[in-house]
Amino acid sequence: MRKPQLLSEEEIQLFRDSITGARPMAQDKIPPARPSRNKKTAVKTSIEAEQPHLFYFSDEFEGYQPDGSIIRYVQPGEDPHLAKNLKRGDYQPGVVLDLHGLSQQQAKTELAGLLAYCQQEHFNCACIVHGKGSGILARKVPNWLIQHPNVRAFHTAPTHWGRDGALLVLLKTPL
Repeated sequence: MRKPQLLSEEEIQLFRDSITGARPMAQDKIPPARPSRNKKTAVKTSIEAEQPHLFYFSDEFEGYQPDGSIIRYVQPGEDPHLAKNLKRGDYQPGVVLDLHGLSQQQAKTELAGLLAYCQQEHFNCACIVHGKGSGILARKVPNWLIQHPNVRAFHTAPTHWGRDGALLVLLKTPL
């Protein structure tokens, strides 16, 4: 193993001359300020204020009661076969929304944004992947969807779109 070369006397003197007159820095010992927890709430409020076009859903509304593992709904006044058509795959989703890892509030906002986007882009079908997990979003998403006036029907997605962890949603499109 090679020994590192030591500095020559000339280099040592050059260094000493360059730091002559240097003083140690004073330590201020002021800890950094911690962010206030109230700021997080203020940020969410400002985000909601910037997106007034989003539809907000009620968490207290529980109009959908599942009748087993299959989730299906057809808005009153619509063709009762719409849910069956979704199940068969007659409608292909134009957009997919994945809600994995989102909180209930984030999922609600994303869902409202998706429905507004589908209206804007004239998509009549969307796939919403809520996952299985603890089942919170699986129970909430259908209740949110039936509150929206543009939702015509929804059904548990076919296997290739996510089966029990996803819904296919049929929407009204503007004329």
